[in-house]
Amino acid sequence: MRMFLKISVWVITIAGIAFLWGYSRYTHLHRPLKDIDLNISRPYEAGFIDKNIEKHRIAKICDTISNREIRQIPLDSINSTLCGIPWAINVEVDINLDNVLVVNIEECRPVMRVYNKNGHSVYLDSDGTIYPIKTSYTPHVLVGSGYLAFPIKDYTVHISDKDYVNTDLPKMYSIMKKILDNSFSSCCIRQVYYNKNHDYELVMNNSDLRIILGNDVDTDEKLFRMEHFFRQMQGNPELKKYEKINFNYNNQVVCTKSKKL
Repeated sequence: MRMFLKISVWVITIAGIAFLWGYSRYTHLHRPLKDIDLNISRPYEAGFIDKNIEKHRIAKICDTISNREIRQIPLDSINSTLCGIPWAINVEVDINLDNVLVVNIEECRPVMRVYNKNGHSVYLDSDGTIYPIKTSYTPHVLVGSGYLAFPIKDYTVHISDKDYVNTDLPKMYSIMKKILDNSFSSCCIRQVYYNKNHDYELVMNNSDLRIILGNDVDTDEKLFRMEHFFRQMQGNPELKKYEKINFNYNNQVVCTKSKKL
């Protein structure tokens, strides 16, 4: 008898909890959506994604003007719509217990911008993902340009994609990535140029001095020699007399004096 009472109490308790949970969920789903909380994760306040435009678009999908109930909010539709933003790399959509739609978007973080020979450009992040440009926002990144042939897409794609793998972009990306990964060159180089002789040239910050890397072979070694050279020449007035410094040769640095002198 005692065992029967214990079992009965447990059954009633569990049933009560299930009822309360079901009732709470029912009332929650039938409440109107109160607000939309949109958060964009990025290094700076400004970015590729316009917060006001996206919040308005979310509100339109939710139809909050008619005080739509939570159970009617199409979370999947909101998520798929936001995932279609070419600069969004991750999207999370949920409704919290305060009846607020919480949307978190992680924005891409490009590290370089590369122009093709026709003057059109794309952004790339450190993983080689390609993003389209946006005229209203221009981040400060390393720039690549010159006699480069590659297509332009209006959507996100990886550099290993079949439309890019055999173009000039992968090699330029590799060179620029090594420049960014080098503590010295990442601070002093602002642009990489691919000339008609198929050599890579570097443009330094606040200087007209041309740095010749040559081809894409042994780039790390060339950057090491470049760093060693400039550290040795730091403060030397002779450096201002040079127009071009070539690091494309083994065991030597070739300096060309300016013709203006």
